[in-house]
Amino acid sequence: MSAQSAGVLVWEAVVGDKSEPLGYRFFLSEAATLRVRGGARVRQFLDAMLVSHVASISPAWRSHRQIFLCLDADALDAVALATLGGDGVHLILDSDARGEPASDACIAAVTQLRTAGFRVWLLACDGAPWLASLVPHASGFAISLGAESLDGVEQFVAGLKATYPGLPWCALDVPTVDDLALPHRLGCAAITGPFVSERAPNLGGRFSPNGLRVASLLSKLRQGAEIREMAGVLKQDVALSYRLLRYVNAAAWGLVNPISSIEQAMLMLGRRPLYRWLMLLLLAGAPKGTLSEVRGEATLVRARFMELLGASLSVPQRDELFVLGMLSLLDTVLQVPATRVLDTLPMSDTIRAALAGTEADNPYGPYLVLARAWDSGDTAAIHAACERIGLTPEDAGRLHLQAFDWVLENGK
Repeated sequence: MSAQSAGVLVWEAVVGDKSEPLGYRFFLSEAATLRVRGGARVRQFLDAMLVSHVASISPAWRSHRQIFLCLDADALDAVALATLGGDGVHLILDSDARGEPASDACIAAVTQLRTAGFRVWLLACDGAPWLASLVPHASGFAISLGAESLDGVEQFVAGLKATYPGLPWCALDVPTVDDLALPHRLGCAAITGPFVSERAPNLGGRFSPNGLRVASLLSKLRQGAEIREMAGVLKQDVALSYRLLRYVNAAAWGLVNPISSIEQAMLMLGRRPLYRWLMLLLLAGAPKGTLSEVRGEATLVRARFMELLGASLSVPQRDELFVLGMLSLLDTVLQVPATRVLDTLPMSDTIRAALAGTEADNPYGPYLVLARAWDSGDTAAIHAACERIGLTPEDAGRLHLQAFDWVLENGK
């Protein structure tokens, strides 16, 4: 088996019991299919590949978010895992030999990993001897709430809680936002699954008053309004004026004399950076609700990823890729229909066509296709889009991690 056959490194967000971002669960895009088809050696190879990929993640990234990995308990490589550092790393273990107690080698590896600072969770789908033998050495239990019927899950969990009181739980594979009620009732401390990126139907969402003011400024900017006119509009909002002055006077600009005029600040930024700043401001002003922070983070990662993918393009084109990436997910953050985003926010015809998918030869289309394919773990689409752009999947993967670094270092 080749490394390419395992697919690319993808991830989904892990949230806490209040839907706050905790970290990410990493996996290889083809791992689930290959695990079903392969045997112990295949699982060992896939786990080694996964650990190798995750070990390349920047330590700075890991200082902001925790890492979750699902591994085969019978193929644990404590030496390789040690490269991940231990602290902030969660290992979710399963075994094909659940009908028997864990081997001495497995118990020794788990004990060693716990000593090194790893959190070790046991996949709980039965009360088999394997589970019982590892409970004294584990941090807690994980429960999958995926495709199988959820009937009886609460009773099953209650039984294990009675047998092993005090151990925390985490939930995997939660399908939709509506299904979040179950892991909350179970008291899960960490929750992950497709629900994080779910695009639920939104029938009545509208832009907030602050969002409409920013949209008005964006519109004037796109229409070529004079800086003086836009400064007059911005001055009517004290909070926006303050944020612009604070941004322009930040130490990174290296200014000797501070800027105190809104008009000066706009001139200092320039039109393209001002448009980008306003888009970021729109995202930061999103209504606070369930998953809004996680979705905002995902939106910025996609925007930065698309900008990095366009390294060979001009600066204006890279700026447009950034904006396109934001607009492609902005509806999920602002909690408004995608059609309302298109109708309300000004954008170039090229960006609008890329979002609508109406032009087969749209220059930005392949970049958006790649970003969407990466988020969904569609290996075939990733390879096809990379070929169109002229990048290898490995290079694109490095850029995706760089985008994460940038977002977590800079915040929103």
